[in-house]
Amino acid sequence: MAIISSGSNNPSHVARRRRNAFSLPFHYLQILSLIVIPFLILMNYLTLCVNVPTHPWQWLNIVLSSFVVLPFSIVFIIISCIDPADEQVILKSQGPRIDFDRRQHPHVITQLYCHVCSVHVSERAKHCSSCNKCVYSFDHHCIWLNTCVGGKNYRLFFSMLCLTVLGTLFMFLNSLLQFIGSFSTTSSLQLKPFYNTDRYAILMIPSSLVAFQVITAILAFFTLVICGLALYLLAFHVYLSYHGLSTYDYVVQHRMKRTVDQTINQFNQLNLAQPNESTVKQSETNHEKRKKHRHGSSNQQNGTTNQGHTSPVYVAEENHRDSPRRLQACRGSHQEAYVLRAISQVHDEH
Repeated sequence: MAIISSGSNNPSHVARRRRNAFSLPFHYLQILSLIVIPFLILMNYLTLCVNVPTHPWQWLNIVLSSFVVLPFSIVFIIISCIDPADEQVILKSQGPRIDFDRRQHPHVITQLYCHVCSVHVSERAKHCSSCNKCVYSFDHHCIWLNTCVGGKNYRLFFSMLCLTVLGTLFMFLNSLLQFIGSFSTTSSLQLKPFYNTDRYAILMIPSSLVAFQVITAILAFFTLVICGLALYLLAFHVYLSYHGLSTYDYVVQHRMKRTVDQTINQFNQLNLAQPNESTVKQSETNHEKRKKHRHGSSNQQNGTTNQGHTSPVYVAEENHRDSPRRLQACRGSHQEAYVLRAISQVHDEH
């Protein structure tokens, strides 16, 4: 339900700074939310609140719904109108924008100076490429609101999440009870059609019992899904608040951890492959030296070698219980040593 967007995706392009959620361009998920929210509010008041058994229950349903709908609507409008940009960016809202060239500056913000906004910003400010501005105490860019969430509107965003969970939970329970009540014949759960004995109101439109049952079932499922997603996001932000992190910090830490893990895995794979290559090279070297040693020993027996010929290169260890010849790798932290074992002395081989 939120994306992290900081930095410049297209450095050569200079876009206008978006002030709030109503600034162009709109996001398609923002348009979807602007359709779904009024639709759910209308369905609550004009469908779920009018088919209950008695007038006291109707008014109780309306009052309880209003305790959530009105604060949610106010918070939604305020958070959509607030400009979460850093104060220095707001003060320097006029004037031409400067092209950002990543060849000259490796980062958008260097030493608390934004090369796109051309202002000095606060310590926790980040430049959002979607809004093209530095956001004070940046947390994330919400695609459902199409605005950034930061230090200026984070509490409102958190309150909106709480109200979303409460509102969708209330609608889920209300629609579920009315769906069950449409099949019941007992006085405690039986619904009272708004128009007559068999005509229920759906957006104040007279409808059949089957249509009402289908609509309430869809509403129950739809609001349950929204409630689950909103509750998950709310729990995530509670976790972030408990650990003193922002969404941006959380994502950056996980990216760094994933990069470090990948680097360590590549290093371990390289270390596993390296001893095999060195073993092959060492074996070839040992074979060449062994041939030279045998050649030198045969020359000494034929009287063609000097008396001062050097001793054999390899140390022979007697171990009659071992195999006739084997190569044992003795691995250390910084080097590898290889010891040639034989069952007899070197001169016995000839």
